[in-house]
Amino acid sequence: MSLNAALQKAKSFATDFEHKVREEYKFNRPDVSWYQIHQALEANGKTYGVPFDFSNFKTTYDALSEKLRPQVFELGFLKN
Repeated sequence: MSLNAALQKAKSFATDFEHKVREEYKFNRPDVSWYQIHQALEANGKTYGVPFDFSNFKTTYDALSEKLRPQVFELGFLKN
């Protein structure tokens, strides 16, 4: 997912999501987490009968994980 696509999706939270979904997942707070966003996308998809496709995100996330995994110890995030 490109940054522009992510920004468009973020903007849609305020306009496209039912008030009930925005309230349930606390989108009015500045500290919304990925878990809340993920759950809200699934809930919104169920509401409208159009499930959100996470495959593009998962592919990109997996590629980033593979790139960063060897650097966890090297960069000092964890110690041996």
